[in-house]
Amino acid sequence: MAVVKQEKSEKGKQENMFQYRVTPRYTAWTEEDKIILRVVLPGVNKENIEMKVLKDYFLLRAHRDSIIYKLDLDLNVEVVPDKTKTEYKEGLLRIEFTRYNPLDDAYDVPIN
Repeated sequence: MAVVKQEKSEKGKQENMFQYRVTPRYTAWTEEDKIILRVVLPGVNKENIEMKVLKDYFLLRAHRDSIIYKLDLDLNVEVVPDKTKTEYKEGLLRIEFTRYNPLDDAYDVPIN
């Protein structure tokens, strides 16, 4: 956990507030063609969670009070970003990534 000084407010005045930057606890495992990630975000409202998924990278930002949760993960495998599923209950975020299978985009080649 790190203490960081907040940037200038909307009015341009320097705030004397401090925020804690925290890497949340998480677990990850695989099931068949899925990668499952479970992240602990205690006290965070669903509206305060922002996620981005690239083909092999995942970013999470969430905040509550004076705490900012930040998680950046290199997935080391390609996933299909638009097939990502999420569920958030009682401070526990579950993310399910579908692994990219290059054979799904392969063409059948006829023999002449």
